[in-house]
Amino acid sequence: MAWHPWAASAMDLLPPSMNRLIAIGCLAGIAAYFVWLMTGEKRRELGQNGWKVVLPSARLTLVQVLIGVVDLGFCALAMYLLMPTEPYIDFVSLAVVFILATLLGFASHAPGSLGVFDAAMLVALPQFSKEQLVATLVVFRILYFLIPFGISISIMGTRELWLNVVQPWQERRRLADACTAKARVRQPVNSRQS
Repeated sequence: MAWHPWAASAMDLLPPSMNRLIAIGCLAGIAAYFVWLMTGEKRRELGQNGWKVVLPSARLTLVQVLIGVVDLGFCALAMYLLMPTEPYIDFVSLAVVFILATLLGFASHAPGSLGVFDAAMLVALPQFSKEQLVATLVVFRILYFLIPFGISISIMGTRELWLNVVQPWQERRRLADACTAKARVRQPVNSRQS
């Protein structure tokens, strides 16, 4: 937003200079948080009345921020690759719009940002036809939400089936085989005693 403030202006209707100030303020807040984390171990402890929360170190926080930036960057790249070629939009402008729409979706607490993200993208990108943009958003949701959900639910279902059906069945079968083998060993001994 600090680099391409006019891309955010399409969504929030603020002048680009105001968007740049907001972005610089957010970056300054993040930098101040890192400085606060680096000032010492005791400052990272928050709490009162017997409970406390220890915030992650500056190094771990930096890693978390970098993971978030990489994740959002790849998501924006996926959206960029799905966008229609005409009219042209550069990657950074689309990334600014995409990230702001994602943040609005997070703030709305709608499941999967459904509706909020899509409406924000439609409002911020009026140069694209609504049909093409809606088709792009549907394909993006399939690629980003439905396919990973299907893969993860399949993996989790297989794991649960293995742990709750296959392994207990194998354990019961092993115990039954052990009991049968023990009974065979004892039976000839009992016959000899008679």
